[in-house]
Amino acid sequence: MKRTFFLIILLVSFQIITAQQINVKGKVLNSSGNPVPYVNVIVENTQLGTTTDEEGNFSLYVTQLPTVLIFSHISYEEKKVKVVDQEFLTITLKEKVLELEKIFVSAIRAEKGKTPIAFSNITKEEIAQIYTVEDVPMVLAYEPGIYAYSESGNGTGYSYVSIRGFDQSKIAVMIDNVPLNDNESHQVYWVDHTDILSDAQDVQIQRGIGNSLYGSSAFGGSINVLTEISRDIPYASLTLGKGSFNTSKIRAKFSTRSLLGKSFTINARVTQTTSDGYREYHDSFQRAGFLGVEHRTNNLINQFRALIGYENTNLVWDGVPAEFIKNRKLRRKSYKAYTDDFLQQIYSLNIKWEINEKLFLSNVAYLVKGAGYYKNYVTDKNYYEYNLDIYNEYPDSVELKLESSFWRRRWIVNTYYGTVPTITYKAKSYRIDIGGELRYYKGNHFGEVKGFSDSTLNEKITEVYGKKWYKYYQYYGMKTPYSFFIHTVYNIHNKLVLVGDLQYQYIKWKLDQKKIGHAAGHKLTATWPFFNPRIGIIYNLTDNLSVFANYGKAHKEPADDQIIDADDVWSEPVMAAAEVIDDYELGVDYISNLFSMSLNYYYIKYFNEQLKNIDVEQEGEYDYYSADRTLHSGLEFDLAMKPIDELDLHLNFTYSDHKYRSGSYKNNKLPYTPNILTNVLLKYRLSDFFSIYGNAKYVGKQFIDSDNIGKIDPYLIIDIGLNIKLNNFDITFKVNNLFDTLYETFGYGYEWEGTYYAFYWPGATRNIFGSITFKL
Repeated sequence: MKRTFFLIILLVSFQIITAQQINVKGKVLNSSGNPVPYVNVIVENTQLGTTTDEEGNFSLYVTQLPTVLIFSHISYEEKKVKVVDQEFLTITLKEKVLELEKIFVSAIRAEKGKTPIAFSNITKEEIAQIYTVEDVPMVLAYEPGIYAYSESGNGTGYSYVSIRGFDQSKIAVMIDNVPLNDNESHQVYWVDHTDILSDAQDVQIQRGIGNSLYGSSAFGGSINVLTEISRDIPYASLTLGKGSFNTSKIRAKFSTRSLLGKSFTINARVTQTTSDGYREYHDSFQRAGFLGVEHRTNNLINQFRALIGYENTNLVWDGVPAEFIKNRKLRRKSYKAYTDDFLQQIYSLNIKWEINEKLFLSNVAYLVKGAGYYKNYVTDKNYYEYNLDIYNEYPDSVELKLESSFWRRRWIVNTYYGTVPTITYKAKSYRIDIGGELRYYKGNHFGEVKGFSDSTLNEKITEVYGKKWYKYYQYYGMKTPYSFFIHTVYNIHNKLVLVGDLQYQYIKWKLDQKKIGHAAGHKLTATWPFFNPRIGIIYNLTDNLSVFANYGKAHKEPADDQIIDADDVWSEPVMAAAEVIDDYELGVDYISNLFSMSLNYYYIKYFNEQLKNIDVEQEGEYDYYSADRTLHSGLEFDLAMKPIDELDLHLNFTYSDHKYRSGSYKNNKLPYTPNILTNVLLKYRLSDFFSIYGNAKYVGKQFIDSDNIGKIDPYLIIDIGLNIKLNNFDITFKVNNLFDTLYETFGYGYEWEGTYYAFYWPGATRNIFGSITFKL
């Protein structure tokens, strides 16, 4: 099947490329003579078209001459040009009066030369170049200071991202300005959002505290995926993809402006992604749908989005023993362990209103719902811990000895909703944003068991509960975070900008444990008030060169399971203090027509850092431990340049040092923090419709324990790919890990009776993925 798929791609490619068509080329400029990228170029009364590249150039195949081309761009007036021959065209477009979204930038959005923080933007064109089927973290890892891995080994299923050595529970993640971090664990579940990058207008990654004003606290950084609704032309496409490890993707998309009138735009997408994964029993089945509806007038934009994602994923909690990790067969071996099944729905309404030329109102309102479980078969579990003595027949001492094996499901059904209103006043020399967030969360946690190996127990449970699952624990978690912020930007003069933020957070938390069997029925409450100040300054030495410095403080409340494991009858609540960081940063940015460069240094003092180890005795659980003081520091370098018109070079390098500053581990390196991260991405356009690219990724040494005994060796991975873009077809093909390198991405280790044991998550060996997109 796989060979047949790729043969079809090659045959279609050959037939299209060799077809007898007329090639029309040209360049699009603005009224100042500068090139205009991403202009839509469409053959009138057809769906044939292309877009201009970053230099304003375009190349389009037409079936006959003369013909009429339509040039359109959101910031320029539409223009029609009659083409009668194959002479090179130079098209000049007239700028539109600036629209609302161009003159109003959200307070959480960073801009070069205006915002004194370190950040990166991944544009939709860059995403289209490198993205195939992998989850979001694997694409983010092309940027400075970012590390990513997946449990399956091939970038599908459960995937994780870290920024500056901070795992994703300490990164503020948003989709369309909606907070995505789990309200209880602070974690992010990318597996719920397959193919979200195909909708992305861009992804902004801020490193450090940045401009994060609401949502989960940003320690390592923040990630905001902005999906696209507005398009200048109707659009429909079908994408079919196939690759190694039985990985496949099918996607259908469309956009229209005609159904509800010219002021409305509708975008929609459905995707199904499946993969067996590189490791055995790490297969994933993912479905997602997106609907975006935009209504805009001269001074008002309303954007409604619905994002629904479903996943059913198999995974294993254990790593591969160190003695097997270099064996090409044994490193893939695993066993049937967990099945994770979850559905998440995200509904949001983003509003931007220009009240007058100085006053703006924006609001983000959202509703997020989730429901799902993870399921596994457990063996030799005692009656006491699972409250199986439903008739209260036995004393506790007997319950502890009676055992059975059975299926177990642990459920979470949750809902949270909120609003983030912001009022903005813009004067000639300053800007003030005043706003806040109000959010309410409720999660219903419960566990169920069924199918007991003990036939007598089966009969007793069935007598009372029938064939239904027996609920052996239940608790509710509730959280109400409030935040209020003031964001100010003051232009001291035309070269010097001062930025200051004041944020106040107040978080109310409650846990209600139901008294089932031996569960104590804990009823817990806590509040956390935080004050987070930030200040930064940016100096524009020239139109191209700027330097900045900033300082910020941030707090994070404990995760629920740092206080109590409410699904465990033995667990008692403990005091858990908030985590605190002081973040100091310096940076320099240079931007010109030839290249752009940034260099950043960060120094983060961390107090009460919560670290975690995999609990080797309790599957699916972590052991938390606290580090009184730690230090995170590093240097980040980012370079993008175009040596020649056909070649793009993007290089980034990060050197970091993450270590304990106190306690028995003082001066030891923190686990899971690679000391060096490097990416070199080259893109070469062989023609107007054919390009190739290659990326070399180097990951330095990282330890897997606080004693710095076990480690993951440095590794170098090289990927290559090609893109073919024609009038009605796009073809992509990618080879990951070109040189078939054996490497590990994550692990854990511990000492037992004088012997050290290490376990690792393997990265996939050489693998491929190809797709073809039919455009209508």
